[in-house]
Formats: sequence, C-alpha cells, structure tokens
Amino acid sequence: MSKSSAPGTKQIQYDRQLRLWGDHGQKALEFGRVCLIGANALGTEILKALVLPGLGSFTIIDHELVTLADCGSNFFVHPSMINQSRARVTCDFLKQLNPDVHGIYIDKPSVDDLLKQNTFDFSQFNVVITANLSINTLNILANHLWILKIPLLVARIYGFIGTIRLQIFEHYVIEAHPDDTIPDLRLDRPLNAFVNYFNSIDFNSLTREEHLHLPSLIILFKTLQIWQKQNNRNDLPYTRMEKDELKKILDQLSHHSAYDIHDKEKHLENFEEAKRTIPSRLIDTKPPLTIKELFQDQSCLELSDQTNIFWFIIHAIKLFTENEGQGLLPVRGEVPDMITNTSSYIKLLKIYQEQAKKDCEIVNNYLFDLLKKYNRLSNEYIDSYELVEIYCKNASFLRILRTTTIKNENDLIDETESNFSWYTGLHLCDLFYEKFRHYPGEFVSDERQFEIDLNDLKQISKKLSSKGFMSDDKQQILEELCRYGASELHSIAAFMGGCCAQEAIKLITHQYIPIDNTLIYNGIQQSINVFKL
Repeated sequence: MSKSSAPGTKQIQYDRQLRLWGDHGQKALEFGRVCLIGANALGTEILKALVLPGLGSFTIIDHELVTLADCGSNFFVHPSMINQSRARVTCDFLKQLNPDVHGIYIDKPSVDDLLKQNTFDFSQFNVVITANLSINTLNILANHLWILKIPLLVARIYGFIGTIRLQIFEHYVIEAHPDDTIPDLRLDRPLNAFVNYFNSIDFNSLTREEHLHLPSLIILFKTLQIWQKQNNRNDLPYTRMEKDELKKILDQLSHHSAYDIHDKEKHLENFEEAKRTIPSRLIDTKPPLTIKELFQDQSCLELSDQTNIFWFIIHAIKLFTENEGQGLLPVRGEVPDMITNTSSYIKLLKIYQEQAKKDCEIVNNYLFDLLKKYNRLSNEYIDSYELVEIYCKNASFLRILRTTTIKNENDLIDETESNFSWYTGLHLCDLFYEKFRHYPGEFVSDERQFEIDLNDLKQISKKLSSKGFMSDDKQQILEELCRYGASELHSIAAFMGGCCAQEAIKLITHQYIPIDNTLIYNGIQQSINVFKL
C-alpha cells in the first residue's frame, strides 16, 4: 500500500464513527465547543461520550467540591480527592481519555454568579449542557441562552428516571440520514441522458447474456413505455389493476428466444427485481412537503446580510427548482444496487452523477449571485461548492427544528401519560427543593422523616393541580421519587450520558434529527418516550 493511500492515524482511531457522519462531520466535531454545567456522574458521562469521539474543546463550570457521595457514582473521582475541586479533578481525568481534546474548568465563581455578573461569554459554544441543575438557575440560564440563540441540552437523572430537554431557537438538519429512502430515479420524468442510453439498447437483438444482465431500471422503463402506449397515457399506473397489467407486460419481456427449456422454467433475477421494486421506483417525482415549507419560510424569502448561510443555499435551491429543475429538486446522484453487470451499472450511475454535478453547479451559481447581492462573498463563497453538494444531495431531507423555550411547567402537573407523569413528578421535586432547600427523601434519617417529605410533596402537587384528588398512579410515582432521594445511579448516568452526548453531536454536526424536545427514560420499565412540550 502506498503512503498516499494508507489511512491516517485519525482515520484508524475514528473509523467507526466516520462511517456514521463522514470526514466533514468529524471535522465539525473537532471544531465543536461544549460547555458543561455540573461535573457530577451524569455530567462526566456526557463529556466522556464527547471526548472519546474527538470533540474540539470543552469547558466545565462547577463550584462544588468532591464528596463521598460523588465517589459512589462518579467514575472520574476518587476518595483521596474528597474536598478537592470537582471541576478540576474531572477535567484532568477527562482530558486523559483523548489528548487531542482541549479542556478547561471554572470552579469560581459559581454559575449563578456568572449569570448575575453577565461577564461570561456563552456565545462561544456550539451547545451548553446542564447536568442536574437546580430549577431557578436553569430558568435564568435558559432565558439567557435563548436570547443568544445558543442550543441548550438539559440532562437529568433522579434514581431510575432520566430526562433530556432540548431548547433551541433554530437548528438546521442538513444530513438527516433517514432509515428508508426512495431512490431518486425519476422514471416518470426521465433524464435526457437516461433516455439516450435507453434508446441505444435494441431489445430485439439482445444476446442471452445481455438479457440476463439487463438492469432492472431499464426493464421497468421499457415496461412503462409499452403500458403507456397500450393505454394511451403518459403517467404512471396507480391502481392495483393497472399495476397487474404492468406486471403481465414485464413477464412477457422476460421471455427470450435464446433460452432453452430449462431457462424458461427458471425465474430471471433481474426481471424479478424489476417486479419487486415497482412500488419504490415507479412513483411521482415531486419535492417533499418539508422542503416546500422551507421555501416558504420567512427566513428564506427575506434574506439579509445577517442571514445564516443555510437560508442562502435553500433560496438557491428554490431558484433552481423554479427554473432549471422545472419543479423538481437537484438530482441526488445515487443509484441503488441492482442485479446487472458492472459496466451497465457504472453507465447508469455515471448518468445520474453527471446530472447531479450539473445541477449542483447551477445551484452554486445562484448562491454566488445571492451572496454577491448581500456582500457576503468574501466570507462565505470560498468553500461553498462542497457544502452546496451536500445540500443538493440531501435536498429532500433538509429540515429545520425550532423548539419552545424552557419556562414554568406548572400547567403540566395534571398530565396523565404514564411516563410523562414521571417528568411532572420531577418538576414537583424541583419545587420541593426551592421551598425546603433539599430534595424529598434526600436526608431521611427514619421512616417518620420520609412520611413528612412525602406529605409535603403531595401538598405541593395538590396546590398546583386543578383536580380535587390525586390518582393512585400519581401517588405511587411521588412515593418512588421520594425513595430515590435525588440519588445518582451510575448505570442510569452512563446510559443518559450517552444519549445526551448523541444529541449534542447531532447539533454540532447538523446530522441526524435531534429530539423534539423532551426525552424521558424509565429505568424501571426500560422504556423511552419523546414528548413535544
């Protein structure tokens, strides 16, 4: 293997994740900056799952000292470190996981003082993450970050329950990576190059070998043409009867004079594939609703010199769709694997890739004109082509996420959805803390103290509830939360830490779709639900 083709150290180190988000995703992660507030068990597990894949830098804000309780749940502290700065200790250990990651800590002043002084620059971060932050501090921080338009991930564990809440003003999903995608083949509105290639094939003089390896895409298009001619139509078959007619034509095309009797009794794989893929390949080509909504978004229609580059590219794609695209998005440039020979597949792939390249160049030209109009050329256009290429390839899946702000959630107290009741129960525990300065069951010396805390927790719930009674399920949840006493279990911290880190990576790389907007994990039932608040 030559030196030029040999994989680099980072390619070897990050091989698995590069398959998920590619070189450009890894580059975005390596430039990512994260602020963590709270170096407890949950917080360190979140950072661990960000440091290992190569986050650029992190800042820990935590004024607490290491306690004996930390040593029971946090793998990044040791009993010999009790009464030392928790931020410093955990920061040092986390940096050892990956020498490429830069980390700093702030243990004085506290996050409350930083917010009061308003001297700390939170706008330097791609995302701010909190771990078990008190409700009053959280509300102040959430409001501050909303004004700055900085994403906020609120992570929490409480006994066997874990939650993640996302607050984001506007987030752009560029590569959604959907599980199931319908190929962009456009047999209803075929590319000129595809039609030329199709016309170059003489179906009446195919050899046995050529017939056996005829691409299913060509077979389907030939079948469609015959069906349209027989029915004097120029659209696709939609009803079951029409599709049955199409399949009969396809069966007729599968016969060939060069086959002997044994061949006739055997199914031809390429024709069977053509029949099997009718539902996914013979479909109307049109832009999905999500991209149409982006085209009509006010941010797309009213560009300015302050508009994010995302909207400039969306506007450029819109101009292409309305003009050269004749109502269609840029060609994706991908062809699914199929039963054929290598040369035939490469010819088809080249047709779609070349058209995708032409479409991308047109979109890039539109982008150039738009950036020039708003005096953004020097800053934005230098490396724009690769970015435009990614946008065009993923045009059908581009989307935007705007969540609600984190605010008073007292009006959610009466929600009865099973797992959501745990979320409202945690909110009651927060209100309990604000009143008594400790969580229910946190300092229980005997059964009597447990009953006192539980009764106080129920009283808070009754005051906020519009109902005159409390259901048995709600009472059981409050009792369970009281038993937890705000404890941090490492197994729950590790799981929720991984989940939260995953959401942070989505935000940093603009790949995959983040939660919208509240995730609740029930460790008792091993279940996860996502609710939109």
